[in-house]
Amino acid sequence: MKKDFHFRTIGIVGWKDKSPDLALALDVISAWATAHPQVKFCALENLKEIARKPIKVVKESALCKSDLLLAIGGDGTVLSAAHMALGHDTPILGVNAGRVGFLAETRVEDLTQTLDSLFAGDFSTRERMMIDAVVYHGKKQVAKQTVLNEVHVRAHAPERMVNVSVAYNGTALTDYWADSLLVSTPTGSTAYNLAAGGPIIHPATPAVVLTPVAPSSLSVRPLVLSLSSKKLQMKSAVDGPLDLVFDGRTSIVLKPDDIVTLSESKSVTTFIRMRHTGFVGALREKLGWTGKPRQV
Repeated sequence: MKKDFHFRTIGIVGWKDKSPDLALALDVISAWATAHPQVKFCALENLKEIARKPIKVVKESALCKSDLLLAIGGDGTVLSAAHMALGHDTPILGVNAGRVGFLAETRVEDLTQTLDSLFAGDFSTRERMMIDAVVYHGKKQVAKQTVLNEVHVRAHAPERMVNVSVAYNGTALTDYWADSLLVSTPTGSTAYNLAAGGPIIHPATPAVVLTPVAPSSLSVRPLVLSLSSKKLQMKSAVDGPLDLVFDGRTSIVLKPDDIVTLSESKSVTTFIRMRHTGFVGALREKLGWTGKPRQV
């Protein structure tokens, strides 16, 4: 889906302790910005020691008002940018300075060409679904989070397994007994879900996958469910609390009598897509798929 974006101000998100190529990327951006003064760049305060002029250092509240967010790092950096963009409809372009980087559209070494393409309008956009997770105590809403990757259900006591009752659109589904339980979006399907043996879901699929981590029963397998006009409800199946972790960032305690409801959010995350990239190509590149046996 192509939108009429005009990038007059571009914000930069990065964490210097996690991205060794970040300083190089900032140097490239500084040189490009000097040659294109009509485009303003700003960076978070944590980058003030390595951000050179004309890049301006600003607070997060100002960065969120940018026309575009450049997330330089790994997928965790892109997730941080997605939460900054929430409520602002700010598109995100991931620049891979991490390891696998499923959410990255370009690399640091290609950054000059990428900025030229953005300036020329040679790009498209893709929207990724998000999940609204609402916690109820009786009929009272006590917490709400919107996630791009996953909701991770863990035992409150780290040495214990989880026992989670799950209902789908008001009908009891099953009780999961496992080390933990993941509910992942298509975007999150290439994150923890993939490492836990869950399936990869195409980004355009309006569904989630429930993946138990190390389940106690061999009959329990990852399950893909539509969230279009449907909801998932989860609660503790025993008299004990659970921990809910949202996108690996924020956690809250789900008390024994609480219920968390998961539904497709009206909010989406918009990613910039360069014309030479795509999800299938990313799978081949990131996972090393060649279509033929490797030569030994």
